[in-house]
Amino acid sequence: MIAKCLYHPVMATEPPRAESVCVGSELLSGRVDTHTAHLARRLKEASLTLARSTTVPDDLAAIRDAVSAAAARSAVVIVSGGLGPTFDDLTREATAAAFGRALAYKPALYSRILRRYARYQLKVPANNKRQAFLIEGARALDNPHGSAPGQRLRAPGGALVYLLPGPPAEMHPMFDRRVLPELARRFARDGKAAARVFRFYGLAEAACDQRLAPVLKDFPEFSFTILADLGLVELHACGPSSPALARLERRVASAMGAAYYSRDGETFPAAVGTALKRRGWRLATAESCTGGTLAGALTSAPGSSEWFLGGAVAYSNALKTLLLGVPEGLLAAHGAVSAECARAMAAGARERFGSDASIAVTGIAGPGGGTKAKPVGLVHIAVSVPGRTESAQRVFPGDREQVRRRSVAFSLGLLRELASASLP
Repeated sequence: MIAKCLYHPVMATEPPRAESVCVGSELLSGRVDTHTAHLARRLKEASLTLARSTTVPDDLAAIRDAVSAAAARSAVVIVSGGLGPTFDDLTREATAAAFGRALAYKPALYSRILRRYARYQLKVPANNKRQAFLIEGARALDNPHGSAPGQRLRAPGGALVYLLPGPPAEMHPMFDRRVLPELARRFARDGKAAARVFRFYGLAEAACDQRLAPVLKDFPEFSFTILADLGLVELHACGPSSPALARLERRVASAMGAAYYSRDGETFPAAVGTALKRRGWRLATAESCTGGTLAGALTSAPGSSEWFLGGAVAYSNALKTLLLGVPEGLLAAHGAVSAECARAMAAGARERFGSDASIAVTGIAGPGGGTKAKPVGLVHIAVSVPGRTESAQRVFPGDREQVRRRSVAFSLGLLRELASASLP
């Protein structure tokens, strides 16, 4: 999700504040930070608000000052990154300095690191011993996905400070399993918070806002955040009451109609898969300009092998003919970027791969290759299901990657619409 705004912050009592400190010079050089969005979503489940996120380079003084300032302002501080074994992994030293504490070597931690390396038949580099140093008064947090243990400590002013590794594959599960349950017990109302992620397709953020505003004003005990991506919108809701949440769910479903596809965080490809399974249909894909992005999105859904057979990336005209049976005469008459080609690709995918349904995408993703008649961003999509084939033409804005992602979202939406037709 690339756009975010705080939506109707009208809770009667401000929830406790949390802050994140993201450590890593690479985050200030173009690499995307995925931690802030993850923390913002999950902290709501513990009735905490992520009030601030700070990114600092691999510099001891910068990390020290950021951690110290965050602990002075907020009840919870999540520090991610800088726990590795190399010279520029300085989070342990900087946090110890922020609170005037010493670092102590823990042989038990190092033994755990040795066992992990032995499991994968790897030699332990000497500098990995740095990861076995614990800040005075801290508790180690086990990291089943990496060598760097996390740490949990209480700052002099009372703030809870957690040091977590930087790689998302390590940080996210460690936070979810080692940190969030403790925060929920400590801060969530009645030990838990009611939370939902409502997801919508086919409406712009402003249109969703217009439909949702009359609903959300009737639930002042909830906090809401709305996030928009390319063709998709999410509404995050967090509040104290399960009965109230059930009422909210009914109102949201009524207001959003067919655009509403998930209340439990299910991804759009997974929702499409659910519709296909209800039909008993298996899907194949035929891609040109999306270059496998569509198949990648589909296979990201757990259990997709139950309903997705596979597909072809037929980028050249020759492969469109060879793999999908698109007639050479059709390509000569209409071109590869045409409704006729998309429909032929969809038909070919169903026939060649033996599927019940198919999606075909062909277009001009850019930045070059466009003409006045066929501009950059022009995409033709065809979806074929038993007894029906639908095609659509769109000119999507954005750069090459955005055109490809918008094409995927639109094509999945068209398939979901056809698969859901006449179903309860």
